[in-house]
Amino acid sequence: MPEMSSSIATTPVFQRITTILDEKFGIPREDVTPDTVLDDIELDSLALIEVGLALQKQLGAQVRTEDLSGSATVADLYELVNTAVGGS
Repeated sequence: MPEMSSSIATTPVFQRITTILDEKFGIPREDVTPDTVLDDIELDSLALIEVGLALQKQLGAQVRTEDLSGSATVADLYELVNTAVGGS
């Protein structure tokens, strides 16, 4: 699975997620990988809602709050957003 994780890290959607995490929460982009656990970077449910709203505004990604709160890693969040914007 590391191969998939490394390919995710180069996508525009992943880059947008890391930019939002950096700009809104001060989490340096270089510290975020697809395998980063959201609890480890202290993203609670309210923070995930903020991320979801930013992604909706920037990418048009409609992701339900319940789905966001079920995300355990950045890769999980990526999959939700990528699907919402019509990625494969």
